[in-house]
Amino acid sequence: MALASILAVLDGRAGSEAVLDTALSLGKDFESAVELLHVEAGPESAVPMLGENVSGIVIEQVMESIESEIARRAAEAKRLYAVGCVAAGLPVIDHEATPPAGRFSVRFEHIIGQETEELAKRGRLTDLVMVARPSDEDGGAGPRTLEAGMFDTGRPVLMVPPGTKGPLGAKVALAWNGTREAARAVGAALPILGKAGRVVILTARRSKDDTKPSRLAHYLALHGVKAETWAFTPQRDSIGTELMIEAAEAGADMLVMGAYGHSRLREFILGGATRRVVAEAAIPVLMAH
Repeated sequence: MALASILAVLDGRAGSEAVLDTALSLGKDFESAVELLHVEAGPESAVPMLGENVSGIVIEQVMESIESEIARRAAEAKRLYAVGCVAAGLPVIDHEATPPAGRFSVRFEHIIGQETEELAKRGRLTDLVMVARPSDEDGGAGPRTLEAGMFDTGRPVLMVPPGTKGPLGAKVALAWNGTREAARAVGAALPILGKAGRVVILTARRSKDDTKPSRLAHYLALHGVKAETWAFTPQRDSIGTELMIEAAEAGADMLVMGAYGHSRLREFILGGATRRVVAEAAIPVLMAH
């Protein structure tokens, strides 16, 4: 198995540089075709949020602010691409060109539309989707993009925290509870696990728990991946927080886990453990639903 294609969202916010660096690092390691995507939203999309009894002056001021922020993010995405890819002498190709198979390449596309919709469509035909970890400054856009990647593409998503640097996947922690989502995440991560120097299976000790990490270790061994088991007893209310603590103690530079949520009115709401990991992750997290 390989990561032949990677789709990375450069939204122009604070986490975009980390997404770019991580996408390029993985792209080089796996000789992948890396597609960098920036989706520029039309400012008119925010007007209904203002309500009906807002004066024209206020609407104009809000529109100007939105337009300025949209332009700033687009400029930042283009700058990152120009500096990190073009000026760096990477194998850049036109966004309409067909990437060469089995060779590292980079292309950038800037389009007008809805980020969640474009990500859902394009993400279904890539091996890995990459997005920045949402922050409080996103105004809700970051979480929506992450959820679109996890629940609408059918593909694994690598969430990258700001400040992520250097090679990725030297030490990988797997959050294992025997569920379908966890199994899908492990399967999606196999290319990365195959190159990892250390793989640790994290399992929480619970009463009446029949999760057997040894079975996962045996499965991974069939793929040439040597993994060690790491059981821990939860001491806090949030298993998500526990996973991040245990992954840090194991020295992992990536966490692999299933993404959990439920649907309500066609919108996905993240489950408690997933929500906590999204909020607290200090290392990249590969998730699958």
